[in-house]
Amino acid sequence: MTTITLPAVEVEGTLLETDCGKLRVPGCSLRERTIQLDEQLVFELVAAARTAAESAYAPFSRFQVGAALVMQDDPGETIICGSNVENSSYGGTICAERAAIFNASGRGLRRIRLLVVSTTATLEERLSERSPCGLCRQVIREFADQQTLVICDSGEEDTLGDIFDIERLLPFGFQFPPLPSRLSD
Repeated sequence: MTTITLPAVEVEGTLLETDCGKLRVPGCSLRERTIQLDEQLVFELVAAARTAAESAYAPFSRFQVGAALVMQDDPGETIICGSNVENSSYGGTICAERAAIFNASGRGLRRIRLLVVSTTATLEERLSERSPCGLCRQVIREFADQQTLVICDSGEEDTLGDIFDIERLLPFGFQFPPLPSRLSD
């Protein structure tokens, strides 16, 4: 295990005056976090995600993506993979991240511990060309908690990737409020 620190992020909000009214640009405040990371597990997940990307069905975009994850509520720590599958209708397409998460959910698992995403075509590109899309970020949030970590493979020989917790990956992600306890009775 390795101890790593995710740095604090502070962005001040601003208020903009317009002729029709004010516009608020929200700020963001993320506290520094120190976490324990099993770097051997990350190494294994990066390899599994790269292998999954090779199996992607991407005849239209040629953008092959693989994802590999381990769930917190899986005592066996099974590595579950997914790859993107494109479809002529585009709406039938599924991203690798969601394929892996839905595979885990189908097994009754509900909390992501660690998720690695790898792309074969853009590994050496900037982060925006190899990180999860907006829809996947929201689905990740549904199965994430404060312990969940997401790593985007960098493709660099000596680097495992770029690491995020859920707040750094999707700072203003939507979540339903908890149901009142009387509704679950």
